[in-house]
Amino acid sequence: MATKMKFKEWFEKMAETNGIKNFSSEEFTRYFKKWRRETQNSEPPQELWDDVIDSLKIVQRLRDKFGRSITILSSYRSPAYNNAVGGAKFSRHKKFDALDITVSGIDPKVVYAQLKEWRDCGCFVGGLGLYVRSGFVHIDTRGENA
Repeated sequence: MATKMKFKEWFEKMAETNGIKNFSSEEFTRYFKKWRRETQNSEPPQELWDDVIDSLKIVQRLRDKFGRSITILSSYRSPAYNNAVGGAKFSRHKKFDALDITVSGIDPKVVYAQLKEWRDCGCFVGGLGLYVRSGFVHIDTRGENA
């Protein structure tokens, strides 16, 4: 019987293979342990792990472009945790292909504009959201623009 791979081990291999050099598994695993309204988030099922790769590649590209640290505010949300945080019913965070981010010292409008430019030129296909009040940008790679 095969043993289940640990997320950290998978992440390190994935990061090396995909040129993800500025992010760590701990940035994700910390979020998987968060609590909201007596509901704890969880690690995504292993079959979803690969779904974050395309979004993370775009965020790494942002890091390379701006040369600034990027904080991943939100990644995978279990269905129960998504409900607890008031997430959308069909939130892409439940599919583990969405990230909410901030770029240190860069206005979210500028980050959003850069991502929109890349999406418009076909560098990725997915959803974008600008949350000026909260100061972050949402990106997902769902396979259709939204």
